Amino acid sequence: GEGKRKPNNRRGKTPSKRPKGEGGNVCFSWAKNGTCQRGDGCKFLHQDNSGGDAVSNNDNGGGKGRQPRNQGNRGPARKDSMEIDNDDGNNTNNNNNRNGNNNNRNRNGRRNNNGRNTNTNASESAGEDANMPEADTNTLTEADAAPMATKNHITDKRFADLPISAESRRAMKDVFKYEFMTVVQAETLPVILKGGDCLAKAKTGTGKTLAFCIPAVELLVQQQKHKKPLDISCLIISPTRELAFQISKEAEKLVTFQKNITVVCVVGGTSIGKDHRALKNGIQILVATPGRLLDHLGNTSVGLVNRLANLSTLVLDEVDQLLDMGFRPDVERILAYLEPSSETRQTLLFSATVPDTITKIAMRPEYSFVNTVSEDEEQTHMHVQQEAMVSSQADQVHALAGLLAREASQEPYKVICFFTTARLTGFMAELFNSVKGATKFGTILEIHSRKSQSARQKASDQFRKSRNAILFTSDVTARGMDYDNVTAVLQVGFTERDQYIHRLGRTARAGKSGHGVVLMAPYEKNHMMKKELQDLPMQESACPPLSPELQAAMDGALRNVSQNNSLRESAEQAYRAWLGYYNGNLRKAGWDKKTLVQEANQWAKDIGLKEQPKLLKKTVGKMGLKGVPGLLLE
Repeated sequence: GEGKRKPNNRRGKTPSKRPKGEGGNVCFSWAKNGTCQRGDGCKFLHQDNSGGDAVSNNDNGGGKGRQPRNQGNRGPARKDSMEIDNDDGNNTNNNNNRNGNNNNRNRNGRRNNNGRNTNTNASESAGEDANMPEADTNTLTEADAAPMATKNHITDKRFADLPISAESRRAMKDVFKYEFMTVVQAETLPVILKGGDCLAKAKTGTGKTLAFCIPAVELLVQQQKHKKPLDISCLIISPTRELAFQISKEAEKLVTFQKNITVVCVVGGTSIGKDHRALKNGIQILVATPGRLLDHLGNTSVGLVNRLANLSTLVLDEVDQLLDMGFRPDVERILAYLEPSSETRQTLLFSATVPDTITKIAMRPEYSFVNTVSEDEEQTHMHVQQEAMVSSQADQVHALAGLLAREASQEPYKVICFFTTARLTGFMAELFNSVKGATKFGTILEIHSRKSQSARQKASDQFRKSRNAILFTSDVTARGMDYDNVTAVLQVGFTERDQYIHRLGRTARAGKSGHGVVLMAPYEKNHMMKKELQDLPMQESACPPLSPELQAAMDGALRNVSQNNSLRESAEQAYRAWLGYYNGNLRKAGWDKKTLVQEANQWAKDIGLKEQPKLLKKTVGKMGLKGVPGLLLE
C-alpha cells in the first residue's frame, strides 16, 4: 500500500511556505532585506517598492514584465497609470513610449503600517535593511537645526490669535514650538477656518502641511460628537509615500493633546495586512497614497467606503503632481467612492502650480482661491545659480567624484544627486561607498524604488537630520519632500525641463541659498542645451579637477567592479537599466538601435565590467532590440 509521503528535505521537516505574490512565491531575502544576492538567477518574486508589486527577477532588464493588477471588487474600472520611477530602464512617460516599454502599475504587494496612533514607522515593512550604511555625517544639534522657514517667510501673525481649540494652541506652542505663522499659513488659515472649499497655490517647504492639518483637526473636533465610532473624518491624499509619512507625522504632533483622535498612514510598498489591522480600529485622520487607498476602498471586508461616507475634510496635497504623474484615473475613482460626502465635506487642494484642469477636481463652484506664491517665487529657477558640465562617458564617474568633492569642501553641505534610473542610483551609491574611506565626503545615502520602504525612510530621516550629507536618488524625492538646507542639486543625464525645475526646487528654498549642476555626456548636450534648458540662466563650466588621492580612489573603485560580486551584480543591473532607458530616448540622443547597443556595451566597460552582461531573450524582444548586433543572450 501507499504510505504517507515523506517530507522533501533532509531533516524530515515539512518545508515552510514562502509568502505568496501575484504570480508565485516571494523571495525570502527580498522580503526581509529589500535585496537579493542571487540577482538574475533568483527564481522567486522580488517586491518592487516603486508601486508595491511583485516583480519576477527572471526578467531583470529594461522592459520587465509585471504581474497584472488584480481588480477584485474595486468599483468602477480604471486605466492603470504608469510608474513614476524609471526602474530597470523602462520608459515611464505618461503619454507615448515610442521605444520603451510601459509599466502598468500593480499595487497588490507586501505593505506595512504599524497600527498605533500614527502609522508612520516604516521599519516593520520588510525589516531593517541589513545593507543600509550609517552615514559618516555629523547629526544636527537642536541649536543647529533649521527653523521652519527663514525670516523672510515668517509673519507677525500668531497661532495663539487663531480661532482654534486650546489643545491645538498648546501643540503649536509646546510640541512644534512655533509662535508665528509663515506667509502661507497666515494667508490660508483664516480663509479655510471659515469653512468652504479652497484651492491654495503654495510651494513645498513653506509650512503648508499645517495650513490644511489645523483646519481639518478643528472641524473634526467640532463634529466629533455627531460621528459614528468608526467614521473617518479627514482623508489626506499624497502623491508619494515619503510625503505621506511626513504629513502623518505632522498630524500626529498636532493632535498630541486632543482626545480620541487617531492618525493612520497607508501607502504602497508596505504590509497590506497590517493596514487591515490598523483600519479595523477607530481612526479619525487617514493619510494615503492613491494606489493603496484604492486597494482598501475595493476591499469590502475593511468597509472603508461606508466609513468615509460622512467625511468632513478631503485634502489633496501636491495636486498638480498627482495629475502630472498619471494619477488622474486613480483620483477620479477615489472621488466616485467619496460621492456621498461631496456636498457636505470641505475640500482643500494645495498645489505649487495651478493648471486649468485642477479646478475641475472635487471642487464645488463657490470655492475660494488663495495664491501665496509671488511672481518672484514662481521664477525661482531663473535666479538660482546653475551650471552645465559635459564629460565624456568614460570619465563621468570621475567627473561626479570631482563635483562631490567640490561641494563637500565647504561645510555645512547637503547635496542631492539625481540619476535617470533606480538601478543606476543604487550602483553609483554602492560604487562610491566602496571607497568611502578614501574620499572626504563619507557614506552616500540612497533613496530609490529598489530599496525597501524602511531603508528609504531611514535614509530620508538621516539626510534630514544630518549637518553634512550626500544623497543619491531617483525621482522619488523630486517633489513633495522637504529637506532643510540643501546646498546643491546635481542632475546626471537626460532630464526634461519640468523635471529639471522640480528637482532644482530642492535647493534655495524658503529664501535660502543654493545652486544646481547638470552633468551630461556629449550625446546628451545637444538636446538638453538647445531644447530643455535653452531659456534658463545656465553657465557652461568645466568639470572640477580631482586630487591625486581621489583619482586613485575612483580608479580603484572601478577596478573592484569586476572583482566584487555585489558590485558586479549591481553594475550588470545598471547596464540593463541604462540600455532600457536610452532605448526610450533614442531621438534625444540622435541614435539608432545599433548605435544604442554599441554605446551601452562601451558604457559597461567604462563602469568596470570586464564581461558584457547577458539579457533574457524575452527582455530583448520587449525592448524591440531583436536582431540588433552586439547583444548577448542567456
